[in-house]
Order: sequence, then structure tokens, then C-alpha cells
Amino acid sequence: MTRVLHLFSNRKWTGPADHALNLASWLNAYPNFQIIFACGRRKGLANHILNKANERNIRHINDFLLNKHLNWRIIPDIFSLKKVVDRESIDIIHSHQDNDALTAVLAGFGSILVRTYYEGQAARLSFRRRFILHNTARIMAASLRVQAYLSRVFPGKWIEQIDIPVDLEKFRPAPKSEQLRMSFGLTTDDPVAGIVARVQKHRDFSLLLSAVEQVVREIPQFKLLIVGRGTHIDTIARQPVRKKGLQNNVIFTGYRDDDYQDVLNLFDFKIFIHPGSDGSCRAVREALASGKPVVATKRGILPELIKDGKTGLLVDDNPNDLAMAIITMFREKEKRMNFSRAARKYAEDVLNQQRYVEKVLVCYKTIGFGDAPPINRHNRL
Repeated sequence: MTRVLHLFSNRKWTGPADHALNLASWLNAYPNFQIIFACGRRKGLANHILNKANERNIRHINDFLLNKHLNWRIIPDIFSLKKVVDRESIDIIHSHQDNDALTAVLAGFGSILVRTYYEGQAARLSFRRRFILHNTARIMAASLRVQAYLSRVFPGKWIEQIDIPVDLEKFRPAPKSEQLRMSFGLTTDDPVAGIVARVQKHRDFSLLLSAVEQVVREIPQFKLLIVGRGTHIDTIARQPVRKKGLQNNVIFTGYRDDDYQDVLNLFDFKIFIHPGSDGSCRAVREALASGKPVVATKRGILPELIKDGKTGLLVDDNPNDLAMAIITMFREKEKRMNFSRAARKYAEDVLNQQRYVEKVLVCYKTIGFGDAPPINRHNRL
């Protein structure tokens, strides 16, 4: 029996949190694995990650504070981790964030520490991050460019690229919901694009809305669905939409949960401007799996995920190029349909769960654990 402790130093539901729970759930399908999960917690505050863990029947423990930011709370976590490793006979610690990795390193468990590194940008490492990764046994990077960069910084260390997968059953091409379409005031003839993102200043909504302003001059019936929420959504998006006179073209759907896939399937294609806290861009992967081509900038991991001219279009960071790509997508329907089929095929070939789990098992085996027998099909991947 191989016992793996997954650590996630945050309590909020994010892309990496989804990835971490997915992996824990999939590993549970193997009868010789015992998976334990721990995430950040604050007394009196909601914990969406634990709610999701309960839904997926993942065993979780509350021995840690696991704060997102470095502060005094890491001290009791270090001592708690030593107790948990001994109590649960942990073989592997799998880290998903900086602070949980630092906790494991300072507790003296670097030799059994695996890190999934979600960054999509090969940026210069801070002293803390360099210290953490230097003392981590195995690193799995979501980006090829980041993997190459880390291999130069840490020559000789086991560092592999791993494609973060998508639930291909949950996210797949499906007919558009007529009821949902009508609730947003869309007609069957409306060309619809969508963006799924937290509405924040650094996400460049000004660039997007400037491009939409140009698109509407060419395609007056164009509709953009903005799926997401944000503390400053009024100043970042709603007010500029009114100022530009785009109220009939831009629809704010708010945050979606239970019907998120149905909203996604209303898109003819997806737009993505700037990666957020999830450098591996979960929303883009979900769109590709749903057969939605993507128009995106060339930032971060996006050029690795989107095959320009095959599964979508990559553009420079300016409104003119973005507007032209959007117009091209609508006017060249056959090309868009080809992109759609290629996007789903890419997801099936590259972003599938089985391929991902097999790579993780290879990583575990290099430490000396994780020789998995055939999967228990009662727990489907």
C-alpha cells in the first residue's frame, strides 16, 4: 500500500485546487493507493475545497492551517506534518502550492516531496521558490517552457512536463440549451463568443472591450458572454461597456457552477486574454475538450495549449489583432468547425486523465513507490 498525502495551501476553489482533487480522486481508483488530502482552513470561513473533496469521497484531515501566504502559521504546520507522516505512515507528500511545499521541506521531508508546478510563465525564481524547488525530490511542470527553464536552473534534478487533464466526460461537445440561450436574450442567429475569467484589473478587459467595439461595427449582432465575477467588476467591465454603448452586445452571466458546461456550450468559440492564478489555464482546457476553438494572446502557457491555425488563433496584445481574429472566426465557419473538431481531438489525445495518472505513477516509482496494478474499474477514471 502506497500512502500519499496531498497538500494544498489555500481554502479557495481555484484551477490548481480542481487539478489537485482530480488527481487525488483518480489515484483512489487504484486499490493499492491510500490518498489523504489536506488544504487551508480558517475558522468561521467557508471552505469550498473541502466541500468538493466530500463530493468526490476523498479522505481529508484537518491537522493543518496551510495558509496561502507565508506567515507564522507555517510553524505549527511543520510540527503537525511530522506527526501526520508518522501517524499515517506517509510514503509520498504531493505538494501543489509554494507554502505547502515549504512546510514539507522545513519539516525535513524533501526526499519524498513531489511538486506539481502550475506556473505557465518561465519567470525568474524568487529566493523562497528557488529554495523550495532545490529541496524538492521530483517536479512536474505544466508547461514545456517552464520545464526547460527549471532544468537549466536545477541541472540533474528530475523535472518532467505533465499535461494537466480535463474531465472528458464532463466537458464534451453538446447541443446548446434553448432555455439557457433564451434566458440570456440570445437568438439562434446570434454569433456568440465567451470569456470565462475572474474580472480583475490584470486580466486586460480593456483590451477585450476595445476589440469588441471594433467587432460590433462589422458584425452588429455579435454577442459576448462574460462568465465570472470580481470585486471591481463594475469599474473594470460594466461601466466601460455602458460608456462604449455595448449594452446590447455584452452579457454578464455572473459566476456559474451547476450549469457551467451548458453556458460554455453556448459559445461558438472562446476568448482568453490573460492567465490568472492558474498558470495552466483550466478554462482553456475545458473549452478545448468541449470542442470550442480558442482565440487567445501569446502569454504564458497559451501558445503551448492552442495550436495556432489548428485549434484556434493566437494574436498579439492589441485590440486590432484580437478584433480581426474574432471576425475571422465568425465569417469563416468551415474553418471554425475544423478547429472545433481538432480541439476535441487534442483534448482526447493529450488532456486525458489516464495519460496524466500514468505519468504521475512513473514519478512516484522513481522515488520507490507507486507500482500500480490494473485500475479498479469500479472507480472509473
